[in-house]
Parts: sequence; structure tokens; C-alpha cells
Amino acid sequence: MYYSEIRPISSFDTATAPLEFAIPSSGSEYMDLRRCRLYIKAKITKSDGTALTASEKTGTINLPLQSLFSQIDVYMNGKCVSQNANYYPWKAYLKVLLTNGIDASSSQLQTQLYWPEGEGIGDPDPAAGTSRSLRSRYPYTKESREFDMEGPLYVDCFNLKRYLINGIDLQLRLFRTRSEFVLTSEESSPSYKVTILDAVFKACKVRVDSAVLLNHAQTIAKMPVCYNYTKTDVKMTTISEKTSEFYWDDVWNGKRPSKMYVTFVKQSAVNGNYGHNPYNFEHFNLSEIVLSINGESLPIRPLKMDFGNNSNYVTPLCNLYQAVEKWQRDESLIINREKFGNGFAIYAFEIDPSDLGEDYINLVHQANVGIYARFSQATTSTISAIAFCEYPGLIIVDQSREIRLG
Repeated sequence: MYYSEIRPISSFDTATAPLEFAIPSSGSEYMDLRRCRLYIKAKITKSDGTALTASEKTGTINLPLQSLFSQIDVYMNGKCVSQNANYYPWKAYLKVLLTNGIDASSSQLQTQLYWPEGEGIGDPDPAAGTSRSLRSRYPYTKESREFDMEGPLYVDCFNLKRYLINGIDLQLRLFRTRSEFVLTSEESSPSYKVTILDAVFKACKVRVDSAVLLNHAQTIAKMPVCYNYTKTDVKMTTISEKTSEFYWDDVWNGKRPSKMYVTFVKQSAVNGNYGHNPYNFEHFNLSEIVLSINGESLPIRPLKMDFGNNSNYVTPLCNLYQAVEKWQRDESLIINREKFGNGFAIYAFEIDPSDLGEDYINLVHQANVGIYARFSQATTSTISAIAFCEYPGLIIVDQSREIRLG
């Protein structure tokens, strides 16, 4: 096994230019997509390219390696196998929150400039603000210092448990987010950008024994290679100001996922605002939430909570631990009871059973899945509802290396 360093085939000398990588197949070599990594070196400058002064309080939001990109398209032999939507930052951030605990967030996730949020999650001051996470990143980025990051891509196909067979060319297109989205600043008239200085995709190649290659070639002549994996999707809709009740019909366009997560964030942060954190999942005084699947409620009784002085939201927190398969295990999650009510209000719904102790494939079901929510106080600003789901996926590769999605 070794890493092949691939550099972009396109120019990325502007703040909006996408990164494009072409990873050709290498004869007898397979690829381990789970071990592939993206390396980025960058710096924050003023819009005209000049360096920041020591007094300019400007930094990055959390997980900047992923937050730099609004959409990542992945092609296998010309077939798109990724989601064509500009919600990649939330997909990556939610995957990090829902799969990692204290150990990872205090060690390996820092390679992506990730530090767990806590008190002051909405504070945009990286120098002297109340956000410990933002202050931890600031020494790496202040005064236009060059900072580097490296980590995996949170695109679904990069989580295949088996090696990608030989004969498949991989193409990547990474589209940039707006500077106002990925940067945070306390300045009165902020105007900054992130300049990428270097980018490398590190493809993990695996040299396979010739006997194994021959056996696989004989097998694939009779039946295609099938890669089952977990697909994810993100949808977003707007909730108007002064709203007390909200219903989102047919969120997944007729699909019924295995798991579903719902959260809320300020619309201004979604659009890009130096002063608002797009990962500040506030509760907005939500008092009730329930799923509707073909007219039937899940759970049978709506989840009720009180984010006031009583802080009664333990059931949604238990549901979250259950959905991410941490419940009754000696395993941590970045989100704890205190954080849930302070920027980490994520409501989990487990539709199909999981955590059965073995690998299995759920069938893909069809249904009208809707969300009903009620707020104890009408919303004081326009907010966005974010829905994140998981469902079974399948990539099929035949003898001629044609790619199909199941």
C-alpha cells in the first residue's frame, strides 16, 4: 500500500475557482477510498490580497478543511456517484458530530482545524471572544499566516469498506464556498478571502497479488462487483419570521430513509455572514417535533421539550445517542447534555432498526416523510430547517467497468 500524490489539473488562483483532480486507474492496483486524504495549504487575506494586520480579528469557522467547499462531485469512469447539491459543509460537519467523541475531537480532528464548540459558539471574535474553539484556531490563521490541513473527504463513496477494483478512473470537482460563509470576523466592515496556496489529493493505492487479480477477473466475468454502503442526503428549507408552527411535506421526494436528523440554524448564517456561525444549531424555543410517514406519526407521541429554565430535553438527547449507536456503550459523543441546549440541538429519528451486531442491508423503501414542529415562541428571524438522512446505497461495477447505482 502506498499514497500517490495527485495535484489539481485546474488553476485555483482565485477565491471562487474549483479544484479538479483526475486520478487515473493504475493497471493492477486497487484503491482504498477510506484511506484517501485531501491536503490543503491556505491563508486568510484581505479581498485585495494584502496581509491581515495584527489588530484585525478574523478567523475561520469550525472544520475549515471541509467548510471551504460547498459541493464535491465524484465521478467513477464518468459516472457521478455523489450528491449534486451545495450542502456539503453541513453533511461533513454532521458526520463529524454524529460519529466522533472526546478522544477524536481532542486529537486527530485537529488536523482539519476542528476543535469542539462549547460556550460562545455564536461569538465571532477569534482573538478575545468567548468561543474556545475559535480561539484555538486563531493562532494558526491570524496575520495571514499560512496554515495547512489534511483529512478525509466526507463524500459517501469514500466510506466503502472494500477496495475499489482496478480499471476505474476517479475524477473530483470541489466547488468553493463564499468567503462570508467560511470566515468569521469581529471587524465593522469585513472584506476577506481564503487563498489556497497548495492542494494535494493523496490516493491510497493497494498492490494486489496476481493470483487474486486473476480470481477477481474470473468472478467479475460471471457477476458484477457490488459495493453496499450508507448513502446520506441533506435538504434545507426556510421558516419565515414570526412562525409558531411548521410543516415540511415529503422531505425526501418519496424516499424513506433508515435514519433522519433535523436541526435549525439562522438563515443569515446559511447565506454567509461574517458574524454568524452556520454550525450554531440553536433550539429556537422548539417545544414539539414529530415525523409523519405516510400519515403515521413517529414517534407515536410527538417529542416534547422545554428549553427554558427547566431544560427538559433529555428524551431527544437519548434518541440521539440511540440513533448514532452510542446508547448503553462506554463510548463518548461530542454532544453532551449541556451542549445539546446550546448550539447542538439535533433531533434524531430511527426509522429502521440498527445496532443489531452484524452487517445487513435494508431495502430502500418509498414513503412520504414529513416534519411537524412547534415553537413555544414565534421565531424572531428567518431560520433554515436542515434535514440529514441515511439510507442504503449500492455501487455496481461490471466486467467492462461500467458504473451503475442501485
